[in-house]
Amino acid sequence: MDGLAYPDLVAYQELEKLGFAEMRIEPRKKIKIAITDQGRQVRAARYISSKPVVRLTGPQFLAMRFLAERPRSYNDIPAEMKDVVRRLRLRGWATMEEDAEGRFWTALTAEGWEIVDLLD
Repeated sequence: MDGLAYPDLVAYQELEKLGFAEMRIEPRKKIKIAITDQGRQVRAARYISSKPVVRLTGPQFLAMRFLAERPRSYNDIPAEMKDVVRRLRLRGWATMEEDAEGRFWTALTAEGWEIVDLLD
């Protein structure tokens, strides 16, 4: 785990909270990150999870409101919000799509819109 870059470590922590990844100790005390059975099911379902919302942080709330206005390109997302938006994608609340011109956009998924509707 010491060799993980910060974004990878944050992604692992988020997936572990959701029960999709776990840490295993291999022979010779080597630590390995592995996908759980629940994680395999989510991957088979194209990374869409029906996990209930446990809590919504302030930054997540602001990012969801930001994405609710319209789909955003990577450059439209403020620097302090990029990691939060990436976590929203991990949770299945946002998705990255490509348009006909090859540009990538981040937009809310149906689950993301359900949460935004609950916030109103």
